[in-house]
Amino acid sequence: MFRFIAKRYAKAQYRFRQEVEAATNDLNAGLALRTATEKHKLAAQLTEQADQMDARIKEVGEMEEKGYYVCEDGHEFVVDSDVDPIMEHGRTCGKEPMFIKRDQMTGQEKYESDRERKDAEDLSKAKREQAKAEEENAAQSEKAAKYFQALATNTRNTTAEKIRKL
Repeated sequence: MFRFIAKRYAKAQYRFRQEVEAATNDLNAGLALRTATEKHKLAAQLTEQADQMDARIKEVGEMEEKGYYVCEDGHEFVVDSDVDPIMEHGRTCGKEPMFIKRDQMTGQEKYESDRERKDAEDLSKAKREQAKAEEENAAQSEKAAKYFQALATNTRNTTAEKIRKL
């Protein structure tokens, strides 16, 4: 009788350890999936930021070619009509705007503008590379999740088979 109870207890204890291991693997899989989701979101944000930067680089390039006004506070505006830009902007900001056009820039101003554009392009490129790396990390997290899910399923199935045979 004592041996019978010990055998039942040992089986239950073994099954419990296997279920704990399977549950731990399920938790690991869930965490890996959550990490993958976060990595996908981060990659999307970085890509969006890079797209916005590229659009702004293009916009500034076009504005420099056509000419635009900028005030001391950094407010930019293009005046396509016969409206006096200084008067128009003076109503909203109060600072005197300065006209900027690529063909009217000095050599130093062109150099600085080109350097700023290059820095922005480099930053955009770095964000895209970081987004690509985050996508790769997300893929690795998804692989890890599948591994842990398979491990949990295998642990549960193996346990059931082993116990039946005893």
